[in-house]
Amino acid sequence: MPEDGLTSKRGSLLRNVLAAPAMRFKDFRLLWLSGVFNSTGFIGEQVVLGWLVLELTDSPLMVGVALALRMAPFLLLGVIAGAIADRVDRRKLLRGVSISMAGLSAAIGLLIMLDVVALWHLLLITFAGGCLRAMHQPARQSFAYDIVGSNNLVNGLSYLSLGMRVGGIGGSLAVGFLVGRLGADVAYAVLAASYIASATALQFVHSPGRSALSAQQPLWQNLKELGAEIRHNNILLVLLILAATVEILGFSHQVLLPVLARDVLHVGAEGLGVMNALRSVGGIAAILALSSLGEVQRKGLLYLVVLHVFGASLVFLGVANTFYFAILAIMIINGMGALADILSQSLVQTVVPDELRGRAMGSWVLAVGLGPVGHLQIGALASALGVSLALMAHGVGLVTLAVGAFILFPKLRRL
Repeated sequence: MPEDGLTSKRGSLLRNVLAAPAMRFKDFRLLWLSGVFNSTGFIGEQVVLGWLVLELTDSPLMVGVALALRMAPFLLLGVIAGAIADRVDRRKLLRGVSISMAGLSAAIGLLIMLDVVALWHLLLITFAGGCLRAMHQPARQSFAYDIVGSNNLVNGLSYLSLGMRVGGIGGSLAVGFLVGRLGADVAYAVLAASYIASATALQFVHSPGRSALSAQQPLWQNLKELGAEIRHNNILLVLLILAATVEILGFSHQVLLPVLARDVLHVGAEGLGVMNALRSVGGIAAILALSSLGEVQRKGLLYLVVLHVFGASLVFLGVANTFYFAILAIMIINGMGALADILSQSLVQTVVPDELRGRAMGSWVLAVGLGPVGHLQIGALASALGVSLALMAHGVGLVTLAVGAFILFPKLRRL
């Protein structure tokens, strides 16, 4: 293709992205940029953490433990974090979380530079970072709704997820290269800088994104209202159960990527960075495809279809015997994971009253906080039976879940 034609196509793609309904809001563009930098740190940390723990312990199970500690606070703090997101200036909350994450990343980098880092340091600081991320998730998703409104919600969440994948590509490639060439301490310094950049972008957002009604009520009353909503809103309960199970069976495959890179595919830390970067590419492709559909009318049905493909792609990764087949499987997996998250979050926010959106997203965060169960489970399965069988078992389980939900919950199919 001639260079001018290629340049024209790239320009056309950029114009289409900027012309998206959500991207017409200046505050949303800044939130999106903040998310790009935040994800550079978040995904980059996953790469370097998994590699460091594997090098220190030579144990897939301990990699699972470390990554589980990143998610455990979602279970412990999810609903509380959602209630707080309904009471405070979400912009300030997001900025504070990013600055705190920068401090934690810098602390690990300093420990590595001084050659005193130990496994317990990594586990403790990882858990602290997980607590901060549990606060970040419901605030960010609810803030997106505040800015773009219900009519542009799927588009807004899609582009937030797209920004995460863009940042994930940069973070994965940069960290894989830095760990392999310059050391993990330099990688953590770059992660700290990315979190500072995320906080800086939020400085220019003007919308506070705060629910005045919830802010006037005691915290315990906010939580009581959410509990009543879950008891009486059966479809919300189903969505939360599905989100939790998908997190356990689907997203837990990330635990095994360092083992795949080092022991199965023999591609080292840089190869692990490439694998994580191409995970993000798969997510971007899926998100752009979803965005091209406009505001999806049958979100529930599409969600169930996505879960079927998600499970099948895990089985594909389990049987992949070359780096290229593994990369293809990983891209499909992440594409389906991205769509599952977007559709699940959108459905949860649209089946509750506006004043409960922050707390509803908090309950979603709590549901995905069960992910550590999957991390520990798949790490133990891989240690006992091997990586391939562990991946295939989780893939079959996810397909079975999707089939059951399709048959048992017709109301979800009609959403």
